[in-house]
Formats: sequence, structure tokens, C-alpha cells
Amino acid sequence: MGRFPPLMSTLQGAIRTTLARKQGWSPHGKEELPAALGSSKDLGVLRLRGPYLRYRGERLYPAPHLFFSKKGEPLARLVLGEEVECDMGLVRLPKLEKNRLGKRLSGWLIAAGLEAALAGGIPPTETFFQAGDLWEPEHRVGIGWNWETRTAKEGQLYGAIHTRPKSELQIEVEVDGIPEDWHPEGAFGVSLGGEGRIAQVTITEGSSEPRDRLPSPSLTPEGDLLRFTVSLLTPGSYPKPCQVIREGPAKIPGRCVSASIDKVWQVGGWDLEKRRPRPLTSLFPPGSTWFYEAKREELDQIKELHGKLTGNQQAYGMGEVVIGTWQEGTK
Repeated sequence: MGRFPPLMSTLQGAIRTTLARKQGWSPHGKEELPAALGSSKDLGVLRLRGPYLRYRGERLYPAPHLFFSKKGEPLARLVLGEEVECDMGLVRLPKLEKNRLGKRLSGWLIAAGLEAALAGGIPPTETFFQAGDLWEPEHRVGIGWNWETRTAKEGQLYGAIHTRPKSELQIEVEVDGIPEDWHPEGAFGVSLGGEGRIAQVTITEGSSEPRDRLPSPSLTPEGDLLRFTVSLLTPGSYPKPCQVIREGPAKIPGRCVSASIDKVWQVGGWDLEKRRPRPLTSLFPPGSTWFYEAKREELDQIKELHGKLTGNQQAYGMGEVVIGTWQEGTK
């Protein structure tokens, strides 16, 4: 089963192919891809944001990696413990409030839930969606096929797991930079992904609706000290992953105190131009969260980071962050 929602590396291909076809280009013809749409190495004039999920008319945001649950108990939020000695030196590690137990709850939040999370609280249950609420795995079995003899190939039985989204689930990408006379209209189908499945596309002109705007960060300095979190809404690509794990994304004011990060993704792909696999790169998964301390006078600079892109591949929407707050927890 592939990653869901698909990475922008998959979605951008469908977007650019659609725009190019509207200009008379064909993937099987001899014409070059329109110069405005870039090449295998860049997006040309395009700038993308996302991908995001929308369910039942509301945009969903990846939940920060801060929440744990145990059956029959309310959600618990991570706090920072005292400094301990470990393989990373003397650090403060995240722990659950009041030493509770639980399993990390991954999923997506509507705007109201994200606002509660960024304000240092617990999102209401009705604002939290998990994978099982949005899609289901679909198991399939296939065989290798010999087209000349029209028989099955011996020893080539295989299984695959596909993702079956709920009918009200949509994937959204914001596209900027399209030449004015290129704008596609209406709803139509496009080929998406390596297997060329057909996806229905609907174009909406203009900026995001007001309900899709990120909730404002809620930051209150304590004397001269400001505690804040930085969480990824889209996968993050950074030149020095090991350093980012310890210190957070570059150009963030203050000092990184701790982090709650899922396993870093190793992502490759196929290079159509060179006809070979692309080298693996490391991506930080959405929801990855870093805890910071900064000076009071850096408040405005920190607020400016809310909703901004960080790291590499920003034209592809990589590294979008939101700013939240954290407090010292119960020891």
C-alpha cells in the first residue's frame, strides 16, 4: 500500500500533465513539455501548497505529535520532563502528563481542533479523525500474465493493498503561478499515480475560503521567556536531517528544547528522464513537532513563521509549519 495522501511528487505530475494537455501537449508525442511547466528538476512557474485533505466540506490538518490515548480514558498531551542523560547528551524528553500510559494518536484535525492543539489544550474528540474514519485498505490478489500465450506466468502470484477513500474525502492542492490564459475549468478526470487510476478533479478559482484559514497562534510570554512549538503540516525536506532532529528546522528563533517526531520517511521514485530510480531522500512526516524557548522580543518574528514554508523544495509545498504554545507540565 502506498502512502496516503499521496506525496506532492505524485500529485504534481498529474497537475502538470493536465495543464500541458490543455496546451496541446501529449506524453506520447514529440513536443517538449511547455517551458512554463519546468522540467524533471523543477516546476517552472508553478508554486504548490499541500496536499491537504477535505472531509465533509471541512479541511483537515495533520495533528501535531502531541496526543496519546488509552481505551476508556480521555486524551493525554505530551509535556517535557526533567533533563536526563541519554545517547543525545543531557536533554529533556517528552512524557505524558501525570505519568499516564497510552499510545500516540495519529490523525487529522478540523480547524477547531487544530486551534485547541496550538493553544496548548486537548482537541475535542469530535474534531479528531483517524485513518479508519477516512479510508479503508482494500486487499487484492493478482497474477503475472503472458500476453502471447494468454496464460498465467508460473510463480507470479502477488498481493497488493489499495486505499479506498470514503466518498466524502477529497485531496486538495493549491496551485499558484498558472498563466492567466491556461486556467482549466470545470470537472474532469486525470490519470493519477503509477497505475494510472482515474481521479476526478474539480477546479476552484481564487484563494482558500475563510474557513480554511489557519487559526492564529496563541502565544503568551512568561516574563522574558516565550515557549512555543513548531509543527509540520506537510512533509519537511531538510539538508541535514540529523541536525534538524536535535535543533529543529533552520532559521527558527530561540533554542530547540525537545521534539516529538515520528520515524523519518525514506522516499525515492522514478526518474523518467534518466530512466532509473531516484536516490532516496529523508522526509520528516507531517505532525512532527519541536519545542522551543525564545526571548520575549522575538514574539513577532515567531508569529511570522505561522503557515510559512521551511527547508528544501518549497515550490512543492514542503515544510509548511504552524506555531503553537506549550507549558511546563505536572512533574
